Amino acid sequence: MGTDIIGIKLLYVLSFFFCVNGRGLGLASSGANGVQMLERSPAELKGANTHLFNVRSFGAQADGHTDDRRAFTAAWKEACASTGKVKLLIPKGTYMIGPITFAGPCNSVSSLTVVMKGYLKATTDLSEYGFSAGWIEFGWMKGLTLTGGGTFDGQGVEAWPYNKCPINANCKLLPTNLKFIAMNKTVVRGITSVNSKFFHIALVECNNFKGSQIKISAPENSPNTDGIHIERSSGVYFSQSLIGTGDDCISVGQGNSQVTITSITCGPGHGISVGSLGKYPNEEDVSGLVVKDCTMTGTTNGIRIKTWANSPDSSEATNMTFENIVMNNVTNPIIIDQAYCPFMSCASKAPSRVKLSDIYFKNIRGTSLSAVAVTLKGRRRTMESSSELVAFPLLLTPIESNYRACTIPYRFPSDNPRKATPTELSWIDLFLNSIPSFRKRAESDGTVADANVKAEKFAQRYSEILEDLKKDPESHGGPPDCVIYSRIKGFRDIFKKVKDEENAKAISLFENVVHLNDAIEDESKRLENLVRGIFAGNIFDLGSAQLAEVFSKDGMSFLASCQNLVPRPWVIDDLDSFKLKWTRKSWKKVIIFVDNSGADIILGILPFARELLRCGSQVVLAANDLPSINDVTYPELIEIIAKLKDENGQLVGVDTSNLLIANSGNDLPVIDLTRISQELAYLASDADLVILEGMGRGIETNLYAQFKCDSLKIGMVKHPEVAQFLGGRLYDCVFKYNEVLS
Repeated sequence: MGTDIIGIKLLYVLSFFFCVNGRGLGLASSGANGVQMLERSPAELKGANTHLFNVRSFGAQADGHTDDRRAFTAAWKEACASTGKVKLLIPKGTYMIGPITFAGPCNSVSSLTVVMKGYLKATTDLSEYGFSAGWIEFGWMKGLTLTGGGTFDGQGVEAWPYNKCPINANCKLLPTNLKFIAMNKTVVRGITSVNSKFFHIALVECNNFKGSQIKISAPENSPNTDGIHIERSSGVYFSQSLIGTGDDCISVGQGNSQVTITSITCGPGHGISVGSLGKYPNEEDVSGLVVKDCTMTGTTNGIRIKTWANSPDSSEATNMTFENIVMNNVTNPIIIDQAYCPFMSCASKAPSRVKLSDIYFKNIRGTSLSAVAVTLKGRRRTMESSSELVAFPLLLTPIESNYRACTIPYRFPSDNPRKATPTELSWIDLFLNSIPSFRKRAESDGTVADANVKAEKFAQRYSEILEDLKKDPESHGGPPDCVIYSRIKGFRDIFKKVKDEENAKAISLFENVVHLNDAIEDESKRLENLVRGIFAGNIFDLGSAQLAEVFSKDGMSFLASCQNLVPRPWVIDDLDSFKLKWTRKSWKKVIIFVDNSGADIILGILPFARELLRCGSQVVLAANDLPSINDVTYPELIEIIAKLKDENGQLVGVDTSNLLIANSGNDLPVIDLTRISQELAYLASDADLVILEGMGRGIETNLYAQFKCDSLKIGMVKHPEVAQFLGGRLYDCVFKYNEVLS
């Protein structure tokens, strides 16, 4: 991204000129006429009180071979010692320059503008440069403007083979093209940096810094050529710039506050990064970062936050907003990595001590080269606000008075808290009756050593806990409800094998099911068929002891199940209202809390989600963080989607750039919406339809949950106790749709 400037050249007829000490007015003797006007724009010439210093007048050769450091240093020295408004001119021409520092303070100068029109080439002898130095450094001054359209060429091609930083933590840092140290009220505008040996532009301890219309370029395989690096600075603003490098387009390091990055076009490169943070002792916090209106194209990452594992000290990165960002073929659109280690091995695997909080992603859109749109690495306890899980942002507020997770009241305030109620006893018996099925499944797990012994211990311990709850409902946390009962765990994933088998079967049927739906021309009938598919898929629930037994003996047919649903009207049946809304207007973003593996997710939910994509909606599938019975997990869902996509990344002809997969943060077959992952909260903040699928998430919990947007609870009734509570039949259907009128 850049700004086209139409240059207007004016021919001046000189009858006389003034010369101060033989220097400073941009004039030089040359040619037949004895005088040559070195190129200046009209803006540079106006203002009688501006002192102008020209590096050519100080002996700069501009031949591309002679080191012109001495002339540049002399020109700067006099410019800095001048008074009032000062301009330092570097006319067009190719200048060879070794490492140089333009240092202040310039006590009597009110503003100093460096008009850089030339092409500056860095010397290539690395022995000339100090450790962590810049090639060209500006430092310790106020009121600098660097502009003019010139180019800084670091000639990094010869230096990059000596960069060992990607493999060695104790490497020698190569020089940065432009380094600004302890600057105040600085403007950098309309310059170009190419092929830096290391970073292109670096800010250290700067305040009130504005950069715009900057072009930065280096090959995508050039090491550590970050476009702009910001560290221990405040009040920084970069905008309207084009950056393509071999590393981060912009990296925000430690100790920064109030940094705004806007209208940046990035690519190739590693995207825009916060960090890495937490590598060194005594690092300062990061706060007040805003990144918006940017475009990433072909980058390795989009937005990345990276903190080192085993941080020596605690620090915090907070109050960061990433908004209105377009990703075009980005491999990792959003990645938060709290176990960052770029080397083959790190000394310790201890978790990062950098706390992340109040991070917001809004309107991030585009295409990903991988199946994963959002990646979180590390321990959640360091990614939090006041707790590791947060409330779903679309719940009707105040949440305390409007939301209760569990649908069925297990007890009333007048009940004795130490005596099980009839409802509690019926649910305890339900879980007790499921133990033989769970134990049998655990015993058959060939991936677990001593599965028989462990399965027996699991069954015994599970039975003991449930019997304790019969005697005292508060013996294992209480008062008890469906969430507490569901939290009692045994094996980590005793259904892994059967889930993999059923996923494979369902994947083989996916295209056929989709084609049958697509063949229905009537939109209303096609929608109802898709809904019936969700119910049919939801039958495949190994958490139901009765269904698990049928499944293990006879198997189940998805298509037959679609035809054999209980007839309408269902126990809760708002399908006609939903059809009407569907025909009137599509939703811009839909969050779907998914349920089971196998036919449920693949043949039920995914065809429905595909239809939403066809209608122009963005769809976020929220899956469990950890295994729970046969519920599909976040990693499993990523794998399923990858297998279903064709070579063009489509689901049977439908583009998937608006299909996202999120980790819900849940580890139960039910869900308490006051405890979801921050990742999902970010993605859901602007959704206008929430769907909770399955008996656990949409009926046993959240059936009466109220939202700020439209909501749909859909699932099959698979427990007699639930059917009795709802006044329906076993295997009846719930389709509860609530529209929020604006």
